[in-house]
Amino acid sequence: MKNDRLLALMNAKGISRAKLSAASGIPATTLNRIINGQILHVKMPQMEAIAKALGTNVPSIFESSPIQLPLSLAIRPDEAGDSITKFLSPDESLLLYWYQNSLEEGRTAILNRARMEFHKAQMEIAHRAEGIGTPKKEPDPYEQLTLDFSVH
Repeated sequence: MKNDRLLALMNAKGISRAKLSAASGIPATTLNRIINGQILHVKMPQMEAIAKALGTNVPSIFESSPIQLPLSLAIRPDEAGDSITKFLSPDESLLLYWYQNSLEEGRTAILNRARMEFHKAQMEIAHRAEGIGTPKKEPDPYEQLTLDFSVH
């Protein structure tokens, strides 16, 4: 499936495939395959080069929602405290805005909650990973709930 957003942005900026190839440093054949949707998983350096050449961000061209953002867009722990450039989703921007405009107690609460959620997520990932590769003979038992809706 063609990348319609990429094509629309190229048309709006008057940039041909050849010009985008030269500006991004991506070979024309590879760029054509990206545009035509023949490459299902475009590499992050290629996405970043295309976005930079078009003066926009990666999600505006390649992603439909912040939830689908690849993990490579996340700030890694080794980048914390460094000067880096990352494009934030609207939710990430709002969270940063809240943090920046909170009192000290609020900032502490936000950081503590983030630490707690991070550790909770790591534990859940580890728990799920333990079960990988061990098929169950029978599904887990469950109870079916009945809901009684009555109109008054």
